[in-house]
Amino acid sequence: MDKEPIQPILRALRILETLNEETVTTLERLHERTALPKPTLVRLLDTLIAGKYVRRVSRRAGYSLTDRVLRLSDGFRHSDRVVEVARPIMHALTAEHKWPVALATFDGDAMIVRTGTLHKSPLGTGPNYLDARLPMLFSALGRAYIAFCPETERQTILSVLRMSNAPTNAMAKDEKAVTRLIASIRKRGYASTAPVPGDPATGLAIPIMQGEQVVAALTMRYFGSAMTEVEAARRYLAPMRAAADAISAALTG
Repeated sequence: MDKEPIQPILRALRILETLNEETVTTLERLHERTALPKPTLVRLLDTLIAGKYVRRVSRRAGYSLTDRVLRLSDGFRHSDRVVEVARPIMHALTAEHKWPVALATFDGDAMIVRTGTLHKSPLGTGPNYLDARLPMLFSALGRAYIAFCPETERQTILSVLRMSNAPTNAMAKDEKAVTRLIASIRKRGYASTAPVPGDPATGLAIPIMQGEQVVAALTMRYFGSAMTEVEAARRYLAPMRAAADAISAALTG
């Protein structure tokens, strides 16, 4: 028989996640982001302060995390630093161009969204795909990765996808369709999302390279009703490439 989760612990973790999104966060902002009553927030924040995971900066400024939260990740390691170095660059990209951006890394047979700026964008809408697994041949992020990774890696990924029964991986079994898709993406220099009925947003994605290797993919989500794909590429492909280059340079710096 499943046991009921301990809600105060889940709420405290949600507070830590929300505080992690900004350097300093007011009580009002925490209330908006977590939907928790302010008295509950204050009690949980006082507990986190007692545990030295949170500090109260001031009555006006609000709260921030302390270095102690790093202990919570001591047993967890990423194989790269791409998420760490990408965040400030992505935030700057959204601050300048307003649309939300996201970064994903490859994991076996899909792309995992590791970080994004949806909460920073005045134009952000729809679901938050953070930690979501996105299909390689359906999502802009997956398409950008598979189009620009080395040929040997591409063929290995495709062989895995061909064994899948998921509808979003069906294209992998059509060699001619995959070849056309890859050629088109490489010629344009970017990938776009496969059409999704009812979704007003679409993605424009490019790879983040380290030499010949793709270490991640970066996407910008925009409304298809606001501009065509050609117009989106004309406006935003150059600044996206500059951001990708900055992330790549930071990884080697």
